[in-house]
Amino acid sequence: MYTDQLREIELSFDQIFLDPNNPRFWTQKTRPSLADSKISDDKVQIRAFDDISEHGIRELRDSILRNGFLPLDRIVVRRIESCTDKYVIVEGNRRFAALRSIRQEIQDGTVNEDGITSEHLEKLVQDTDTLKVLLYQGTETHDISWLLQGIRHISGIRPWSPAQRARLVAEQIEEKHLGFRAAGQTFGLSAPAVGRLYRSYKALEQMRNNEEFSALAKNDYFTLFEESIRNKEVREWLGWDNKELKFENEDRLVQFYSWISPDEGHNDDRRIHDPRQIKDLGFLIGGGHNSLINKIDGYEITIEKARGLVEGSQSVADWKHRIEEARKLIAELPQEAMFEDPMGFQQALTTIEKQVSNRKQVVTMAIQQGLVRGESS
Repeated sequence: MYTDQLREIELSFDQIFLDPNNPRFWTQKTRPSLADSKISDDKVQIRAFDDISEHGIRELRDSILRNGFLPLDRIVVRRIESCTDKYVIVEGNRRFAALRSIRQEIQDGTVNEDGITSEHLEKLVQDTDTLKVLLYQGTETHDISWLLQGIRHISGIRPWSPAQRARLVAEQIEEKHLGFRAAGQTFGLSAPAVGRLYRSYKALEQMRNNEEFSALAKNDYFTLFEESIRNKEVREWLGWDNKELKFENEDRLVQFYSWISPDEGHNDDRRIHDPRQIKDLGFLIGGGHNSLINKIDGYEITIEKARGLVEGSQSVADWKHRIEEARKLIAELPQEAMFEDPMGFQQALTTIEKQVSNRKQVVTMAIQQGLVRGESS
């Protein structure tokens, strides 16, 4: 529908302006839309840059710094009304803001990154003095930003799996000898995110190199290893060595491999097939429930049932442990999840906040009415 309304043109960098009416700002701003005559105003552009920066441009900035401004997804612009040489972005504001940021840093001489030469920076500026963009020539100028961004972000580009991302960063680290930060900048990932991906990749690779289980190792198991390294109890139980990047407790590791692999003798059942079950295992290990762990190993009980038995036997006085477990779960949530779906993440935290607030109100009323017994006995 829109392909015949888009035409490739080349513009100088200074002819392109951020959209102060970007649909991304709709949920966070209540100010009215600005007319086209205001778009190119310096103050309006500064505010638009600040607003778009709240939606995360640091990772894009790092990627552009390492890879250049790749024309894989062309910025889409429309002509600003009553202007013959000025254009406002209707799709691609974050990419352009990230490019603008890095060009300013280069001009100010504040770029100081490993493996980035002055020649590379000069070429990056020269290559982006002009940009090939797609000019929208249709008549739906009022809604086109919503329409094009909706097409892109609702149908969306399917994200790569963690295992795919891990392989990419592993190649950067092992073949190009980059550190976590430099490797992450190539793909717009933080150094901690790269570290988690790489460690999990090495753990899966260790299974691939195991003589007994190599044929059973699958990329689908990546998240199980990721959670095993993240979970303190399981990580220590398997003897993770952060320098050697492998598990050292061979006996328990073989046992673990058997749990995550199909068992022909039990209808190809897998005792562990979900990252949440790794948390259950950590719970059992932390509580010293070795007899239940042995029953899981012997297919006498599922891991969920084992945890349920433990929790069912715990007294009400165990509330402190449960609250601490909940706190740990929230603290261990991956930071990249916040940036992938910030609105959803915020909504989930708001729900938890309401639940905590309701419990606090109940306790406060109980105290006021003298319904509590005082300190736990």
